[in-house]
Amino acid sequence: MKKVVLILLLLLNTASAICQEQSLFTDKIYTKSLGLAKSENKPLVLFFYASWCPHCGVMKREVFTDATVVDFYSKNFVCMAVDVESEYGKELKTKFQNKFRVNSFPTFAFLDANETLLYCTSGELKKDKFLSEGNEVLLPVNQLPNMKNDFLADSSNSDKCMKYVSNLRKAGLDPTPIAQKYWSTLNEEQKLTEQNWRIFANGIQNFDTDEFRFVIQNKETYSKIISAKRVEKKFVYTISETLKPFVEKADTLNYNKKRFIAESFQIRKIDSLLYRLDIQLAIQTNNWKKYQRITTNNVEKFSWNDPAFLYDVCDTYFHNISDKKGLLLAINWGKHVLDFGESIDKYVLLTNISLKLNDYKMAKDFATKGKAFADVLKLNSDALNPLLEEAKKHNK
Repeated sequence: MKKVVLILLLLLNTASAICQEQSLFTDKIYTKSLGLAKSENKPLVLFFYASWCPHCGVMKREVFTDATVVDFYSKNFVCMAVDVESEYGKELKTKFQNKFRVNSFPTFAFLDANETLLYCTSGELKKDKFLSEGNEVLLPVNQLPNMKNDFLADSSNSDKCMKYVSNLRKAGLDPTPIAQKYWSTLNEEQKLTEQNWRIFANGIQNFDTDEFRFVIQNKETYSKIISAKRVEKKFVYTISETLKPFVEKADTLNYNKKRFIAESFQIRKIDSLLYRLDIQLAIQTNNWKKYQRITTNNVEKFSWNDPAFLYDVCDTYFHNISDKKGLLLAINWGKHVLDFGESIDKYVLLTNISLKLNDYKMAKDFATKGKAFADVLKLNSDALNPLLEEAKKHNK
């Protein structure tokens, strides 16, 4: 009898596990899914995922297996999944790059049978939110082509503009032209309101625009209306998002063109951002002379109170700078890093820079202090031993 019960329990558990395997969003051929959408007169939903994405996994296990979700999406949509890292996924991502962008996972793109984008959203969605998103898409007023027409019919309407801008951003598209069209209907006084700040903040993604310059010029007024923190955050974010791709591609020509505009704003937080980006670009291009010039002129101004960043600068000097004057500066910066707290790594770095300078007395002093520090806290100081021996060998 016990064996029969065990077998029945095993069968039940197996059946339960099979039921839990989601079949709503499975990898399919796009053209076949689109054909099915046309024949059934339903929108097509593409679920873009990555195998390593934990949020995608949660939705597969907890949302796509829910009976209510399965019933609703099966009745109202044709659903398919796309592994973005597969060759086929890369092809589809390229195919749709002008309609929407897959910048994060999961991404859900809703298309009509003519491949027109109706709606796009991304991020992990719980059951209720995923259902509400699906219901919203089915309403024509919430579909991107209709949002566009509604806005163009009344481009001075802030609510219509904000709705369209927000949904373009969800699709990973640049809403700058839409926000500009709306802002062109405003006089200067109308621009200085919280609602129109929101449209600027969400809609203008290019800092080389008249709208951005206007806000820069009226920074103090907007700081009172919104807050100085939010205003500066918008400045820094927009400039960072524009310049970072140039840094990553080591595109010095376009970087310097845009950088010149950002620098002209003369705002400290922007200048601090440019300092960090300049450093990254110098590293990307192995331009150590430029790296030395940037840090020599700006370390105390922009990274004096950031010990981790300052440590990295000193380490970069040790590995890539041979100029005596530069190495002496790195020693002074390294001493300042020690003021934030001692560590074996810091003493090792300072000892190494001293040895590179052939200043064996200074190297011995740093290594000795490092070992004393380690002894007090009973830390492993083996990394200092060969450096100390090297310093002693030349310091007789």
